[in-house]
Amino acid sequence: MSMPAGTKLPFEARAFQHFVRGLRGVWREEAYRGAVDAARASGAAEPAQIEGAAARAPAYRLYAWLERYSQQFKYYGRWGIVRWMEAHEEDLAALLAAARVRHPERLVLDPVLPLPDYVREVDTHQHAGGLWSDACDAFAYETSAGAYSFSLLDPKSPHAIYADAAQALVPDAQRIADLGCTSGGSTRTLARAFPQAEVTGCDVCAPPLMLAHLRALEEGLVVYWRQSSAERLPWDAASVDLVASHWLYHEMPPRAVRAALGEARRVLRPGGGFLAYDMYLVPGGAIGRWLHAGYAARNNEPFAYTYAGMDMRAELEAAGFRDIDIRLAYPPPDEAAAAGGG
Repeated sequence: MSMPAGTKLPFEARAFQHFVRGLRGVWREEAYRGAVDAARASGAAEPAQIEGAAARAPAYRLYAWLERYSQQFKYYGRWGIVRWMEAHEEDLAALLAAARVRHPERLVLDPVLPLPDYVREVDTHQHAGGLWSDACDAFAYETSAGAYSFSLLDPKSPHAIYADAAQALVPDAQRIADLGCTSGGSTRTLARAFPQAEVTGCDVCAPPLMLAHLRALEEGLVVYWRQSSAERLPWDAASVDLVASHWLYHEMPPRAVRAALGEARRVLRPGGGFLAYDMYLVPGGAIGRWLHAGYAARNNEPFAYTYAGMDMRAELEAAGFRDIDIRLAYPPPDEAAAAGGG
């Protein structure tokens, strides 16, 4: 992947990021197990009760501290990713501008598209300014996503699971829409899985779309990119074979989720498929819901909490979908139950 001269992370920055990944390892292993043990020892049956009972437990306090502040270290520490990218802002912007004039028909931006308030007013993932502000944000998000995985898998594994599910759902898809694509990792995975299809990645944020276009050009993939909202898609009715999204809806309030579901149903052809890989099912019973609510609060993802509380089967049925299958993609149900305590 191309980067402007001089923007490769130096030794100090790479060492710092390895240290932060080590902190994340403690968070997801030892601190996590300690937090779960504290929750079990409390005997509480509801997330709010667990929080009150476990709040003083050292393991849970460490878990919560690491969950919030290791993320801040990653982005804004002395050698944080955003800080380093900001030092090369002009070079990064020039790289995206140069890519934009190559096959411009594949990248359609909308400079007057209003950003939804839930994007503009929430610093999601504790990333100040989100992904819509400038080139630095796009490159910083891509670098972060390539080195860290919320799913605790190899960062590329969720995309592989996503593509496999898409192939199983609509194996002969000819037109595919990938919603909320950010810098396009999920979209490019779909393009490789469906070489016969016209694949388009959509997002409301221009900088990550420009970076997605650059990466597709580098990989020799013909992928199209559109700056548009999932609530108002740029396709005619009944014209798309597969509408998919990779971790989108948990970053939208319920009203926006409902509007997006309606739009997805509108553009899908009869017999088409809808696929959402997201944080909806929360394994682990009350302890799992407690940890999920804490994650939503500590990582500036308030709609992850409201999304998990929606009745998505009923919402999908109301939007006109049928043959609905909602399942855990990872971890397997038995592992998930064991990890969360039931």
